[in-house]
Amino acid sequence: MDKFLSCDWGTSTFRLRLVDAVKCETTAELKTNDGIAEIHQQWLATGRPETERIDFFRRKLDDAINRLSGDFAKNIPVILSGMASSSIGLTELPYQEFPFSWDLAKFPVRKINENEKFSHPLYLVSGFKTNQDVMRGEESLLLGCDITDNEEKIFIFPGTHSKHMFVKNKSGIDFRTYMTGEIFNLLAEKSILRHAVQKGTDEKSFSDGFKAGLDGNLLHQAFMVRTRQLLNHANPVNGYQFLSGLLIGAELGQLKGTHCPVYVVCSEHVKQAYLTGLELMELGGEIFYLNADEILLRAHCKIADQFFKTI
Repeated sequence: MDKFLSCDWGTSTFRLRLVDAVKCETTAELKTNDGIAEIHQQWLATGRPETERIDFFRRKLDDAINRLSGDFAKNIPVILSGMASSSIGLTELPYQEFPFSWDLAKFPVRKINENEKFSHPLYLVSGFKTNQDVMRGEESLLLGCDITDNEEKIFIFPGTHSKHMFVKNKSGIDFRTYMTGEIFNLLAEKSILRHAVQKGTDEKSFSDGFKAGLDGNLLHQAFMVRTRQLLNHANPVNGYQFLSGLLIGAELGQLKGTHCPVYVVCSEHVKQAYLTGLELMELGGEIFYLNADEILLRAHCKIADQFFKTI
């Protein structure tokens, strides 16, 4: 199979790419805000029986495929990662247990065969769990990071629910989730702080907030966004960046004393805040950035190479 469709279906976003499997390159792409959470609400509103759920989601996927430009066969396979395998996705798959050695033959992928209504075979990627935490989506990103040595590393995946993944001896040994992006959005859009924040650039306020997040009480420091505006005449851009730094500082604080390499895996527009924060911490190991779009494409090409031949 020289082409396949790569789909990353997140909670709030949807991304579909036509991929040249030989070159591991994107030849066409579609991005929308039709995330799993929104489609799940649409599904619930239909009141249809659970037996029709997969077909409902496949119709949504088929609509997106038809909108994607490019000349490709109707039976081209789709690799689907993210929240599609969750309880609010097209079907819930069990979590794979951590630790995990990233043996592709054991990677949690389930094939859903094509039918007369949907002509594309689906390769649905599941997530991982520990005794205390779960993830869906980041496992594919880590697969694309090409871990080939035994060195201890930490991978940070910023987002609505940021993940810190700990790797040693080519295996994922643990991970932790931080509600950084979700808490930021709630505070910035739903709380009393919404009047004190406005998106913009202010490096000093970000640094001030980051240091406060590292060392202070988060619940107390969050209110400082408002008092800084009232008492110190800080403008909303100052408040926005202080709050951003505060929450990222609280997230990264548990990495104090780290001496191993740290990799930040995210999109271009998010990377600078995390790289700046990590540099302010003066950790003992090197800091690297990996573009999440390129990493996910690499992971899906690996999955295609492994599973199209064996499932």
